[in-house]
Amino acid sequence: MPPPPALRVFAKKNERILKTTLHLRFLFLSFCLIAAVAVQGQDIHFSQFYHSPLTLNPALTGVSKGDVRLATIYRSQWEVARSPYKTIYAAAEKKFYNIAHETWWFSGGLQLFYDRTGDANADNANVALTGSYTRMLDKENFLSIGLAAGFGQRQFKFGPLSFDSQWNGDIFDPNRPTFENFDDTNITYPDFGIGINWRGQKTKTRSKLDVGVGAFHFNRPNQSFQSNDKSQLPTRWSLYMMPTVQVAAKFDIAGYGTVQIQDSYLEAIGGAAGKLHLNTNKAKEVALQLGFEYRFNAIGDAFIPAAEIHYHDWMVGLSWDVNISGFSAATNRNGGPEIAIRYIFHKVYPLKTFKACPLI
Repeated sequence: MPPPPALRVFAKKNERILKTTLHLRFLFLSFCLIAAVAVQGQDIHFSQFYHSPLTLNPALTGVSKGDVRLATIYRSQWEVARSPYKTIYAAAEKKFYNIAHETWWFSGGLQLFYDRTGDANADNANVALTGSYTRMLDKENFLSIGLAAGFGQRQFKFGPLSFDSQWNGDIFDPNRPTFENFDDTNITYPDFGIGINWRGQKTKTRSKLDVGVGAFHFNRPNQSFQSNDKSQLPTRWSLYMMPTVQVAAKFDIAGYGTVQIQDSYLEAIGGAAGKLHLNTNKAKEVALQLGFEYRFNAIGDAFIPAAEIHYHDWMVGLSWDVNISGFSAATNRNGGPEIAIRYIFHKVYPLKTFKACPLI
């Protein structure tokens, strides 16, 4: 006996809905697979990379106008997607002066970051000690070399994942075996980095330039979840140039550029900003900065407006990724926000004992 007409119409409507749902899932999974291949081995990255100097180069440890620099960044990417990326970064640096030799000094730092994404809560964490040696070539030129040593950790939760083997032909059955085996879902590995930085600056102005190159994971640690397999983390080469030019008594122009190369993956960010100094009195400095950046890689990526407010030794920065890659249809062009906070301590030394830091 054939089903009544109303039931046939209902069945056809549900069939169309099911086909549409499966089609959308296929497109989404296809994009995720392509994205995973494109960013294989990619490290964390920030739009405000100039506020996470230790991820650019360990030689930038202590390259600042103060004695101690504290920084933190929070980044949320693709919030409108099902599984957004969330990254937290924090760092502290301190100079260790040599009173007998004012033309060189050591600096030490500690950095950590934590990154989570996906239904499996895939975590990527790193803790590292950094150190640098800075030599003052003259009053306007400084050369620094740096090292980083620490540990990386990756883990994921197997339970929330689902596989095609759990489809029984009619419905998804979570009790069916996955036929996926991992020796471990939590691994730790040693991680090392090295770099060199040149700082040029114009005395009695705010003009300066940092240029350098860093190499991270140069020991190529194994990050496989299988004991009998090898999956070496590729070395990441970090090149950058960050100029600031004082063009008027209360106005500067800053430029930012970096290229990150890791195996076959390449990412570059370039941008510029204008900084208006509203108050230049000591201990009462106030400045506003507005800028734009563009990040590009194999899939296009993002246009990034950014703003900063400076008060004395505090800085708060906010940027927003406007996604223009092939994923913009899913994200509605909203890549996500990034917030950076920095504070610099200045220690007062007796005039007969030591001079202030020569860096600007």
